[in-house]
Amino acid sequence: MDISKLAVKDIYNLVKEGEIDPLKAIIVLKEIEKKAKEYKSMIDDIAIDEITKYGRDGTNIDGYNVNVRNSAGRWDFNHLTEIKDLEDKLKELKDKHKGSYKQMLQNLTTLGEGGEVIVPANYKGGKEIIVITKIK
Repeated sequence: MDISKLAVKDIYNLVKEGEIDPLKAIIVLKEIEKKAKEYKSMIDDIAIDEITKYGRDGTNIDGYNVNVRNSAGRWDFNHLTEIKDLEDKLKELKDKHKGSYKQMLQNLTTLGEGGEVIVPANYKGGKEIIVITKIK
């Protein structure tokens, strides 16, 4: 069965019923997701041109309100040495507390230059995920 030709909902149902391998299904769904993003990005500019015809408030289509707005801008502080220096100090401080955490895992206490105990940072582990890499 060529599952790449099935609807997403059908793939889910077949996995749930044990009729297709869930790992193969994940790969097919990953490819569908990749293609959907690719084609959506190719359509975005055309869609922006279309929605501007409706004015600032946009329009309602099939139960969705569709309008256009600017995404969030980004600030750039790279040319400000005062901020760059403080960010470097912050990184150094964070690394010191991360190191203290790693030492704590080995039942060791980390001491600062003045003999003070470095309080370990808190660590929250990530959840398990499936990683899919195309073999070349």
